[in-house]
Amino acid sequence: MKIKEAIKIINGTTSTVSAKYLNNALRISSKNTEIYGDWFLKMPMNVISWESIRKEWGGLSPNIKAKDLARVMDVIQQLLDTPVKERFPEKKYRLRWIDDQGHYKNYLNLNSNGAWVFVDDEIDAEIFTESELEQFKKDNPRFAPAIDAMKEEV
Repeated sequence: MKIKEAIKIINGTTSTVSAKYLNNALRISSKNTEIYGDWFLKMPMNVISWESIRKEWGGLSPNIKAKDLARVMDVIQQLLDTPVKERFPEKKYRLRWIDDQGHYKNYLNLNSNGAWVFVDDEIDAEIFTESELEQFKKDNPRFAPAIDAMKEEV
């Protein structure tokens, strides 16, 4: 499970609990105390067990419904079951041609026929995930240095 997915589940299916990501940690608070920065659970994103999750039960409002608290615990367990590396969204890149001409930026796109074509606007440039680029490099090892040189983070 990814962090954004966990936040969406908690905020979308619970009426008394709120989740947000701040300073590399997932913070769970009562809906009525979130504006004050109060939280009752704080999960740093690199933890792998409940033991490493900070608990401040004083921040637990009596208004929190048991089913909402159960949902939070379930989502946190799903995050703990997810390897740390997979909790974060994949980085995305455009492939920018190194030898720009004038004020245009030239980007490489892969068309539907599998041929590489140029586009001169980043809006039209195809966006690749890190894993897609890694697969391109594995399939075409001689182009790996060029792909690395052209990567521009989106």
